[in-house]
Amino acid sequence: MSEHKCKVAVVGGAGTWGHHYLRAYAERSDCEVTLVDKAGARAREFADLHGVATVVDDLDELLARDVPDVVSAILPVGQTYGAVLACAEAGVKAISCEKPLAVELSYADEMVAACREKGIAFGCGTAYWEVPQLIETARWIGEGHLGALQRAAIPGGLPVELSGAGCVQLTQLRLATGMEVEWVEGWVFPPAEGWGLPEGAEEHEIDCPAYGRLGLSGGIVCEIPAPQLEANVRCRVWVEGDNGQAWLNHPAPTLIQGVGAASTPVYPEFLQGDAARGFDSIAAQLVRASRTGEDIVCTGHDYRQALEIALALKLSARNGHERVALPLGDRSLRIYPHDYRLRGGDVAGWESIGYKGPPEAGLQVEL
Repeated sequence: MSEHKCKVAVVGGAGTWGHHYLRAYAERSDCEVTLVDKAGARAREFADLHGVATVVDDLDELLARDVPDVVSAILPVGQTYGAVLACAEAGVKAISCEKPLAVELSYADEMVAACREKGIAFGCGTAYWEVPQLIETARWIGEGHLGALQRAAIPGGLPVELSGAGCVQLTQLRLATGMEVEWVEGWVFPPAEGWGLPEGAEEHEIDCPAYGRLGLSGGIVCEIPAPQLEANVRCRVWVEGDNGQAWLNHPAPTLIQGVGAASTPVYPEFLQGDAARGFDSIAAQLVRASRTGEDIVCTGHDYRQALEIALALKLSARNGHERVALPLGDRSLRIYPHDYRLRGGDVAGWESIGYKGPPEAGLQVEL
């Protein structure tokens, strides 16, 4: 008897990141996929490209009619909170979203708590498409192959979007070390050109480049230099132990064991085959979680922690670079991303962040 197909809805599946999720689920023979998007003809084009029969333009309509097993809500951050809570209330078994998790820290708290209370797997996926073997590498480090960890760094610094792409590297750091961030010392630069102030926001709440130092629970310090975008540093996170180093590079990690002249690159079995495409890994984990109830690597909690670290960097900078302890007491702190991330390209304008326009079904880039 064939296994029951997993019902999946990709909300925002005709968007910049959403269409990668749509492709990953549609290529799985064990999934029955629905595309949820208000993009009209563009949504239909992506659905036809991937053989997806059902297209609806409203998530609430779908939840009222037929609750999916899995929902990937790949939406502007201003819409994520409502979508995740609606899915949790409806009884969806596994939910994912994208970075940043929320504007306000308390919203992230609510999403994580709602999913945890109902036993729902809640994940955020972008950390693995940059480093596809991230899960295996973190496990390998945790097994002690580098010895006792001594220090860490984010060599290229965090990008101009601290709460967006910056959260990816902060999550990779926590996963690679297996440690929590206990304190933060931060410095910031002015927001990038063209980032407006949303109505009701204060100047210090705008997303901006940041750097500083993070104190981890294992007693080590992670150094974050000022952003080095022009250097195109490919290493997202670097970790050193007393018996080697790990460089979390894109497209594959570099692992070194030994010290000094005795050090040598090593190639564990997980580095020797072809790595699964990042979005395929995300889809596989969510489908499995919907059936087994197991947790996801790179959870909503992980991205909530990354958001909290980002807020702490800004808070430290605003208070004379003083050391800020985590968790933060004030859960109402906010960080507003670029208008494109906040409201989406169809509203804010695709050109506002450098795109020529919305994604086209026939011109996809494989990730």
